[in-house]
Amino acid sequence: MKNLFYKELKLSIHPLTYAFVALMSLSAIAPTFPAFVPLVYFGACYTFLFIGMNKTTTTNDLLYTCMLPIRRENVVKARVFSTTFIQLIMLFLVFAFFAINHLKISPESYIKSLEENPEASLPVALTFVNLNQGLVLLGIYLICLAVFDFIYLPWFYHNGKSIIANMLVAVLSMLILGFALTFIPTRFPSFMEAITIGHANANYLLQFGILIISIGIWIGSKILVTKLSAKQLIKLDF
Repeated sequence: MKNLFYKELKLSIHPLTYAFVALMSLSAIAPTFPAFVPLVYFGACYTFLFIGMNKTTTTNDLLYTCMLPIRRENVVKARVFSTTFIQLIMLFLVFAFFAINHLKISPESYIKSLEENPEASLPVALTFVNLNQGLVLLGIYLICLAVFDFIYLPWFYHNGKSIIANMLVAVLSMLILGFALTFIPTRFPSFMEAITIGHANANYLLQFGILIISIGIWIGSKILVTKLSAKQLIKLDF
C-alpha cells in the first residue's frame, strides 16, 4: 500500500491538481463569496486528477496498475488515500485563507458599516455560514466531500475512466448540498447564535457534536466508497 500510495503521488496525480487546489482555494479570500464556492472549484480539480493523467486514451494508468501483481481492492484503496490527501490539503488551505479574510475584513465591520450607511446592501457572504461558525462550516465541507466521492468514485471505476456525466453530477450535487447547508441555518437566528464561535449564546457542545458527526460521515463514506469502487473495479473487463 505504501508503494501504491507513493505511485499515486508521483505518477498518477497530475501536477496541475495541486496547482488547481492551491489557486482555487484563494477564492476563500473574496469577502462576498459564499463559503461553499471553494467546494465547486475543488470538484473541478478532479478533472486533472482523473482525466488529466488517468484517462484511458492517454497513459492507460489504471490498466497498467491493474496488471501489476496486486489486488484490485488495493488499487482503489491507494486512490482513496490519494484523494483524501488532496482533500486535506484543500481543507487546510481554504480555512487558512478564510482566516486571513476574516482578519482582514470581518463580518462585524460589515455590519457596523451597514448601520452607519443603511442604504448599503448586506454582503452576500453574511447570508451564509462562514468562518464565524468555523466548526460547523468544517463539518459542512466534510459532508459535501463525502457526497462528491460517493457519487464520483464508484461511477469512475464502473467505467474505468472519467466521463463528463459523473463529473457534472458530482459537482452539481455538492454545489446544491453546500448551498443548502450554508444558507438554511441563517434562516434560524437562534441556531446561528448557538453555532457562532465567541457568541454569548454559543453552544460548543452542539458545535463539536455536529463536527464529530460530520467526521463520522466523512470517514464512513471513505470506507463505503472504497468497498463499492473495489466491487466495480473487480468486475471491470478492460
